[in-house]
Amino acid sequence: MMLFLPLAAVAQREPLVFDITWVNPPKDPPRGVTHHIFTSKAMKKDVGFNIYLPPDYANSPTRRFPVIFWLHGAGGNESQGVAQAALLDKAIAAGLMPATILVIPNGGKRSEYRDWAEQGIMAETMLIQELIPYVDANYRTQPAPMGRAIEGMSMGGNGSLKLALKYPEMFGSVVAIAGTYGRIRLDGYFFLGVTSDQQKWVSKLAQWYSEDDDVFALAKKNYNRLGHLAIRLVIGTQDVSFPDSEKLHVHLRDLGVAHEYEILLGVSHNTQQYYDRAGIHGFQFQAAAQGRTK
Repeated sequence: MMLFLPLAAVAQREPLVFDITWVNPPKDPPRGVTHHIFTSKAMKKDVGFNIYLPPDYANSPTRRFPVIFWLHGAGGNESQGVAQAALLDKAIAAGLMPATILVIPNGGKRSEYRDWAEQGIMAETMLIQELIPYVDANYRTQPAPMGRAIEGMSMGGNGSLKLALKYPEMFGSVVAIAGTYGRIRLDGYFFLGVTSDQQKWVSKLAQWYSEDDDVFALAKKNYNRLGHLAIRLVIGTQDVSFPDSEKLHVHLRDLGVAHEYEILLGVSHNTQQYYDRAGIHGFQFQAAAQGRTK
């Protein structure tokens, strides 16, 4: 059941309480994946991330590689995306993808990849100002927009698109899958998930709306800075976020923001389903963008 509520029904400015474990090593990492910890000065916390290095990385000590940052969903952490690293590894081995680094950071459970200074949760600052420079300094990445891509699912879909639209000079491409784009907008109504826990969280989150974290507003505000950015949106017909993606697709089309939009019949809000059906194509979309020059 999909539920829409008027904003008048929402209590005002309820405090947000985050329950985040910042370091979560995977139990059985696939080939090429290792877990690491770095210290976020913005949060004064150790934060975990997984990194996949392709086989060519060790064999080519002077070569630099393109990198994709993969952002997890609302209930996840840095180890949620190791299955995507395994898929990328298989695609590289099969010659379907060039050798590419994949970084999977912990963005914080339910953070929306935003900064929440009062709660000491600085997910956006940590990723943009700390982790990306850390990865560039410690690994042989291609530290330029056309060598750097971002991708994610659900909260990570919204987060990856938001960061790409907000900091377009840092990224050459973005793949946003089943993003929760409309759930924090004050546009008269907002879309709620199917569980009572999700409904309570979204009703709180909507009170803390900011245009700085709204992909609809960012696309319009930064339109003139997006000419180089390759954008791909993916949504399933059975996904609870389908209305969000439809609205965003129309919004980008009407603005004249070029993007690829794929609808997958029968796919629900399930990461594995998306990557089984369209994961390699998404990686290839990123690779094609990384092969361009600005």
